[in-house]
Amino acid sequence: MARAEGILRLVIVDDSLTDADAVVNVLRSAGHAVRASREDNFHSLEQLLSNQALDLLICRDNLPNLTPLEIINLEQRLGKDLPVIVICDDPEAEKEWFRSGAQDVVRSDDTERLQFAAERELYNLNIRRLARRNERALRESEKRSQALLESSRDAVAYMHEGMHIYVNRAYLALFDYEEAEDIDGLPILDLIAVEDHPKFKAVFRQFTETTDAPPQTVTVQCLKSNGQVFEANIEFSHANVEGENCTQVVIRDNNNFNANESKLKLLRDHDLLTGLYTRSRFSDELEKAINAAGEGKGDAELLFIVLDDFQSIKEMVGLGTSDIVIKSVGDILRKTLAEGETLGRYADQVFAVIVPSANEHEVDIRAEAYRKAIDDYVSQTNGKIIDLHCSIGISRISENVATAAVALENADRACIRAQKAGGNQIARHQPAEQDTQTNSQQWQKILEEAMANDDFFLHYQPIVSLHGPEQELYEVLLRLKLESGKTLKAEEFIDTADRLKVMADIDKWVIRKALAILSDHRKQWPKTRFFIKLSEQTLYEKDFVDWLSASLQAQNLTGKELVFEISETAALGNLEQSQETFGKLKAIGCEFGLEHFGSGIDFSHSLNTLDVDYLKINGNFVENMAHDVENQAAVKAIIDMAKQADKRCIAEFVSDANSLALLWRLGVDYAQGFYIHEPSPELDYNFDEEA
Repeated sequence: MARAEGILRLVIVDDSLTDADAVVNVLRSAGHAVRASREDNFHSLEQLLSNQALDLLICRDNLPNLTPLEIINLEQRLGKDLPVIVICDDPEAEKEWFRSGAQDVVRSDDTERLQFAAERELYNLNIRRLARRNERALRESEKRSQALLESSRDAVAYMHEGMHIYVNRAYLALFDYEEAEDIDGLPILDLIAVEDHPKFKAVFRQFTETTDAPPQTVTVQCLKSNGQVFEANIEFSHANVEGENCTQVVIRDNNNFNANESKLKLLRDHDLLTGLYTRSRFSDELEKAINAAGEGKGDAELLFIVLDDFQSIKEMVGLGTSDIVIKSVGDILRKTLAEGETLGRYADQVFAVIVPSANEHEVDIRAEAYRKAIDDYVSQTNGKIIDLHCSIGISRISENVATAAVALENADRACIRAQKAGGNQIARHQPAEQDTQTNSQQWQKILEEAMANDDFFLHYQPIVSLHGPEQELYEVLLRLKLESGKTLKAEEFIDTADRLKVMADIDKWVIRKALAILSDHRKQWPKTRFFIKLSEQTLYEKDFVDWLSASLQAQNLTGKELVFEISETAALGNLEQSQETFGKLKAIGCEFGLEHFGSGIDFSHSLNTLDVDYLKINGNFVENMAHDVENQAAVKAIIDMAKQADKRCIAEFVSDANSLALLWRLGVDYAQGFYIHEPSPELDYNFDEEA
């Protein structure tokens, strides 16, 4: 079964590169286009699972430092729906791994069983994902329908045999009723002035006698709950609610329309006491975060903040003063709120925050900031000292969280655990107990020292011409050497650097080093140009172009020697800022390339919006195109689109002769990949021989 998007995103937990490659080959021979990552330690695996959308995990059972049970517990803690297949050669251990939660246990030499198990689990995973998407779509549809009624500027009600069975907020506000229960079951005639009863009855009777009658309107004098009279237009139309025929009633009072709309919006979205989001509005925002996580747009975390022993405080100071305390707490939390976070008052003494981060260490810091802010609050009223504390429960918002209710329940349970432990503390919802300490601070130190001590270094991979103008192009690739001697590729630490907000500094290190090397290299090979990746942080940095101009001048270079690679996501994230930076860089001679082009839903929009010179075709299409007709079709479509837009096209990840031959026939301008030349610390490719 080929996956819809053509790529199987696989993680293999194994300390043997040879064995991992064998697993990849087994799955590729079954027709899967595999994009694999290999991990052999807990923290790297945790980082990968937290930040990437994956389809399948295959692990060995004999790793000394990472057992299948630890892997499954980690997956459950992170809330990931990721099938786990254990490769095990000990028949006695099979039952143990099944009991631990593995989807299947396969012998290392049983390749057919591995193919079958992977096929089955991918099918089941796709079914679960489809079910979750359908559930979200259904909930959204129901919510939109309800929201349309509740937020309607018109007063809407449903009646059966002249009696109210549903009214929206605008209807209540129009007639000055507080709750729906006050009007539920009330005859509509009770809301009509007596002198207009005959007029109303005549129109209503004529309408109800014909089941397919078009909407009818009558203008009458209506009565508010206090007896005040106002003129309104009442429109009747046939409707069906939960399978039962009824009448929809829409009442419009044009004189008070604007005032009512403003009042309703305020009541619906903001708590009157604290000014924070209401429970209803916060739940809407929480559903948005859950939908984003389910669509692979990034996990978030929910903080459930409950004031400790607030009932005793209320009994001590009284209702009025306790309201003042709640308002003060709302002000404190609002001041503590960080950019991007969402805060609401969920119940009497309960507040909730959505933190848009999947990094547990960062979220723990934010939770501690809220706890400390409330802990520092002390007030004296009528000679009584109010010393506030709170307990905070944290739950993860991931693809496995189906609804807002589930996320809230998980956070509430964690909060209860914190309260039972004595209060004034933080607890995290943990499906499985694991060491949750993250290494963000350690990574911060590693990256800063790498820039200071030149522990970073560069590799270069040539980009060769097939049909495009002859050029001597190299892509600049970043590497990091750790104290242990291990070398990391950029993709192994860039996400961490991005979260730690140091990518702009790393980009400048790369550019400084690359310019110095390019300046020296061009003395012998004056046609050489560099492709350099540019992060989103650098793209949006206002002073970057001025810094680059000065750096180029210092090396006796111009912008014409550089092509900056930008991801579609980064460029479109802040389009106005991107276009401004593009314009400044083009003014000094630089060119641009969009990397991983074709991965977006509507990549034609990128072509129409962004003034770029090169398109680098998403390597996932290229890598397996010799064996996948769908990928061939995608590559051809991108090449044709690039030619129509007068852009030069680059195919990356070229890994075999068949793919290169196909790309030649399809007319791609340039090619890059291991089959042509592996990344090297030297600028040693012979472009003359290639020509």
